[in-house]
Amino acid sequence: MQFEKIEARDGNATLKVNNILLYSKYRPITEAEKFIESEFNHDNKGYLLIGLGLGYHLHALLELVSNSKPIFVYAIDSQEIDLYESIYCSGKLPSNVTITTDFRKIATVNDYQIIMPHVWLQVMDRQHPLYYLLMDIKMKQMSYKRFSSMMEMNFYENIQQQFSTLDHFQESVEQKKFSCLISSGPSLDITKKWLKVVKGKAYLLCVGSALKVLVEEGIVPDGVIISDCQPTIIEQLKDSGYTGDLFFLSTADFNTVKSHKGDIYILLQKGYEPAEQYAKKMNYPLLETGGSVATTGYSLLEYLGFNSILLFGQDLGFVNGYTHASNSTSGRTLLKDEQYIEIESNSGAPIKTLPNLYSYLIWFNRNCKESKCYVYNTAKNGAKIESVPLIDEVQLYELIKNS
Repeated sequence: MQFEKIEARDGNATLKVNNILLYSKYRPITEAEKFIESEFNHDNKGYLLIGLGLGYHLHALLELVSNSKPIFVYAIDSQEIDLYESIYCSGKLPSNVTITTDFRKIATVNDYQIIMPHVWLQVMDRQHPLYYLLMDIKMKQMSYKRFSSMMEMNFYENIQQQFSTLDHFQESVEQKKFSCLISSGPSLDITKKWLKVVKGKAYLLCVGSALKVLVEEGIVPDGVIISDCQPTIIEQLKDSGYTGDLFFLSTADFNTVKSHKGDIYILLQKGYEPAEQYAKKMNYPLLETGGSVATTGYSLLEYLGFNSILLFGQDLGFVNGYTHASNSTSGRTLLKDEQYIEIESNSGAPIKTLPNLYSYLIWFNRNCKESKCYVYNTAKNGAKIESVPLIDEVQLYELIKNS
């Protein structure tokens, strides 16, 4: 990285990184303070600041954080520490502040609020081990800001609805040990036929975008799960004829939930404060969502106590240029010159994926490895999930037979 310290219009130092301004060229300290104030959540138990630079964001954060709460600063380049000391040469940092250039130490602070000026993604090398993970985190933060009011409205409407409890549902499936989590990746075009034999012998939970793919194949899943807060999600259920169990994230579009004719079950997510407070009040379980409807579905099946989880359509990348199966209500193609990540597939060949899908792969890698369930994958050309074996149609039938 190329760092250049220059003077801003107000006389303070500002900084260029790879010829891109990290701070304002007019009022760098004031603008850094405004950014921190707009991002700061006083309820968090700790804070992870990405990028040290000249320390303006750090010192703005120190003004808002009590000495009892830790602040962890990840300096992307070791040069930043020298630059910081050139501004605050005599200042001693409080004991609650840790500055490191070792990205591996970030894993120890995964419960902290992550504060990241977007410009760091513009100057960071794409080969950096954290680049795509940080990009996904930033996109989710921006999405949350955009949809926070909609999520809040959905939450308070949803908790007023007449829903059944997960404990009640758990009792009804305790004899079934085998489950299938059906997502809408391209491999579902091939493997959906396998589910005709599985139906009735295993619990079939499908994400909303896969419902019409299954219905057109003559397969009615046992349960459907939705999580999107936007009204367009109603298209996933509309005209499908589905009246079975619907599991919905507490912030999912309330009109979609309200329009469903079957039983509904609310899912309360970790990390969303209103859901956590409601769960405490109602003595209701909290689920880790992982950022997608499929990862939420996996957490649900684990909570319900299934012994085995078989993944269908969990490709997590582009197969023949597409992210989703035919007739799915979601999906897109790989655009020319689009920024992507190349990963290994279950067949051993490389496939392309996007930062958000890559973050879900990381989630599956971690959670499947730590799970008490037996997990299997059917997406031959999809992303390889660590410690999850690929099985074919014959092996699937053997599993079902033995279970």
